[in-house]
Amino acid sequence: MKRILTAAALSAALLSSAPRAAAACPYKVGPLGRYIAPAIVQGMTATDDGNAVEVWCTDALDGDDWFFTVDNETELKIYSRVNLVIDANGTPDDFTDDRVIDALYCHDCDGIDD
Repeated sequence: MKRILTAAALSAALLSSAPRAAAACPYKVGPLGRYIAPAIVQGMTATDDGNAVEVWCTDALDGDDWFFTVDNETELKIYSRVNLVIDANGTPDDFTDDRVIDALYCHDCDGIDD
């Protein structure tokens, strides 16, 4: 009995230290080279020129952070839920060079008629 437990413990230790595969991106780039990422606005900072606001969003599916700039008359608010339209920048397998091209949101969705 002691031998079985030792072998099981050794096996578990080896498996836990084995290298893990990188997490797959949860998005599939569409035919137009874009994809939609649900996110939550975490912060907003005025830029130096005063005509724009830098927006910081956290991806709701995999926790990636996205930064983009909007004009200073935006209706976005901190903790707004948004759908980011992201351009894959011609490299659908490389998500490091992707950029936000639009943010879709609705502050009064209950007031919209179906």
